[in-house]
Amino acid sequence: MSPGKYVVSAVAIAFVAVAYWTYFMRDRSAGAAIRLDPNDKPQALRGRAIYERHCASCHGQNLEGQPNWRTRSPNGRLPAPPHDGTGHTWHHPDAVLFGIVKHGLVPPYAPPGYASDMPAFQSTLTDDEIRAVLAYIESTWSAEILKMRKEMTGQ
Repeated sequence: MSPGKYVVSAVAIAFVAVAYWTYFMRDRSAGAAIRLDPNDKPQALRGRAIYERHCASCHGQNLEGQPNWRTRSPNGRLPAPPHDGTGHTWHHPDAVLFGIVKHGLVPPYAPPGYASDMPAFQSTLTDDEIRAVLAYIESTWSAEILKMRKEMTGQ
């Protein structure tokens, strides 16, 4: 391979790395500063309305998720998990939850090629609407779960 081809390859790799960082990592670092406040009643109420319109059809009107959410369906995909205290949503930091809602279950939030019915909401919801939905979900968790989450995620 000629030296010119190495330079072109290096530039292409650098471009892909920058594109990846810009698209995915930007939200993780911004999301780390999001610090949702489940006690912000207006935000949580707004989030509830958005959740009911865009999320409840899969994750349940009462955040209960779909039946047998831990067992893969015949198509190999997992049913929608609950977002109440019985699920694992509270195990994840705000930045990860924000990224999953915005981009769907794609890297870095899931392994490459992961099959999921979770859509990306980046063209449907604004960042403020996503934060409101997450604030609503968190507002339903018990004080005990919020305490364990804080210890687990460092938030």
